[in-house]
Amino acid sequence: MCAGALALCVAAADLWSKAAVFAALGPHERRTLLGTQWLAFMAVENRGVMWGAFQEWGFLLPWLRAAAGLVVIAMLFGTHPRARLTLVALGLVLGGAAGNVYDGFVLGAVRDFILVDLDVPGFDPFPVFNVADSAICVGVGLLALGMLRERRHPE
Repeated sequence: MCAGALALCVAAADLWSKAAVFAALGPHERRTLLGTQWLAFMAVENRGVMWGAFQEWGFLLPWLRAAAGLVVIAMLFGTHPRARLTLVALGLVLGGAAGNVYDGFVLGAVRDFILVDLDVPGFDPFPVFNVADSAICVGVGLLALGMLRERRHPE
């Protein structure tokens, strides 16, 4: 599968999941999943970036998200077609970035809805996130793995 097709699938899954959850839940309404208390859906809007940071930057944030997406696109064009792990990683990052860029430009905030709360004393719940955030994290992890693998076994 080419990176562009993967990116489209990730962006579509992200936007669909956000629309479905936000249609089913009111703001900050929490619905547990799998009969657990530690995994839930909760509809929240993030007007900043990672965990709500930089909210005071306001109108600049959608542009910064878009710039990050353009960097990933540039990296895609510079990647050898045989570097499959890197292409998959960049496809995940690009798809996630596309979903969050859409939210930022069209809605003015990124929609988050996955809540993991292990209820460990002294620790706050993990920040609410979405499918795009997950894809970006997995993609960055795969990029790091690819870089380590390349360092050990250069061509």
